[in-house]
Amino acid sequence: MKSILIGLILLLGGCRSLDSPNPVSPYYAYTTGWVMRLVQPLTIPPDAATVRLQYGEIVPRNSVQEHDAYCVVELDTVSSDPQILKPGQFNVWRVTRSVETLAATPSPFIKAGYVQDDSGPSFLYYKTEFHLRDPAQPNLRSMTCAWDQMTPGNRTFMRHLTLNEIRSALGNWITLIPPRETL
Repeated sequence: MKSILIGLILLLGGCRSLDSPNPVSPYYAYTTGWVMRLVQPLTIPPDAATVRLQYGEIVPRNSVQEHDAYCVVELDTVSSDPQILKPGQFNVWRVTRSVETLAATPSPFIKAGYVQDDSGPSFLYYKTEFHLRDPAQPNLRSMTCAWDQMTPGNRTFMRHLTLNEIRSALGNWITLIPPRETL
């Protein structure tokens, strides 16, 4: 009976959330009441609904260095004209985290035996998504911040971005403001 009780305690302990109240932790538990402040207008290019920020700069879609933190601001619609997100404060109504895997197309050299295939995912993204709301700009959807854990050098981390890493990606474009009672 004693061993069953110990096993049950260990099992329930393993179900405990990794959420942390510490904002420097990659497991920081975002509470409600956060605000995202856009400091200057952000232009979404024609034929797109997203713009990427990395190292505090706007970067083209194909220039993101996925081994480092980057954020994607997303609107609801694609337009053939540039779309401008106006400066202001946006309510963060929910924060979600996810892990997404992608497999690249296999190399034609695998069949020839020149390359070994470990059959694992080619990309492993740890994503934090800030769901946004602004009545003045209802087209605003979200901001997702991520990095690829399968790039060389990142495989030992296997974690979500910290608040400071996200803020570093956003630079002076966007400020994340916590609720007063949090920090």
